[in-house]
Amino acid sequence: MTNHRCCRCGCGVTSDEIALSMKLQGKQTRQYLCLDCQAAYSNTTRQRLQALLDRYHRTGICSLFARQNP
Repeated sequence: MTNHRCCRCGCGVTSDEIALSMKLQGKQTRQYLCLDCQAAYSNTTRQRLQALLDRYHRTGICSLFARQNP
């Protein structure tokens, strides 16, 4: 867990949430969103964002996300 907070609700954000914020908003962003706020901002669901995170981890197609071995 990092010391960063969601810029909307103020909850702590994980490294995955920071990486997803950077991926969706641009690498220069310093205003991170938790999954729930990112889902609302992106007009999608938390489950779809979690599936996207899982895909990035599994495939390793984005350097922002550490690849996880099965």
